[in-house]
Amino acid sequence: MAVEISVTLDAKEFIERMELAARETVNGLRRAVDKTARQARKQAIAKMAIDIGVAPSKFRDATPLVKPSTQGNISASWTVNKAKIGALNIGTFSPGPSWNRGSFAGSTYRLTGGGSASLAIGKAFILEANGGRALMIRTGSGRKAVKAIYGETPATAMGQDGAAPRRSWKFAAEMMLRPQVEIELQRALDGQRGANPDNLPRD
Repeated sequence: MAVEISVTLDAKEFIERMELAARETVNGLRRAVDKTARQARKQAIAKMAIDIGVAPSKFRDATPLVKPSTQGNISASWTVNKAKIGALNIGTFSPGPSWNRGSFAGSTYRLTGGGSASLAIGKAFILEANGGRALMIRTGSGRKAVKAIYGETPATAMGQDGAAPRRSWKFAAEMMLRPQVEIELQRALDGQRGANPDNLPRD
């Protein structure tokens, strides 16, 4: 009479652990990407403020929060918009014969460098309208031949590869992402549960 013996495994526990690890791997990668993007954004904004020559509050609306990753797209993005930074915010107007006519000296692109890093205008005037003030120069002899002078915009700061804020974003992202990924993957392999990336603060 033949005798059959076997080895039986109740794989339920192991399957659950593997499913948890798979789920936490995706969530962990999302957390790593989102955290890296948010930290890179903070560093880029700090550099942007120094480069432009104004406080971050002056261009807050142009630098919204990072758009976080999703379950189907492990990518976090940041959209930087244009914001007009009046030249009076980045320098000093020296009145001449009248209070609103004189010269201007200032700077923007202070870290990036370039022609506007030292901005000197011999003949300028201040125009007041709608409760605001703008530095203007004449571009011709006509009544409408005038132009407002602005500082560097946030979109320009992030749109140029060589700009200091753009370099800061890239450097921070490259330095932070890999260590964050390794931490999260190890957590998943250890069977640990992390916070749901959809519920994490966005700032």
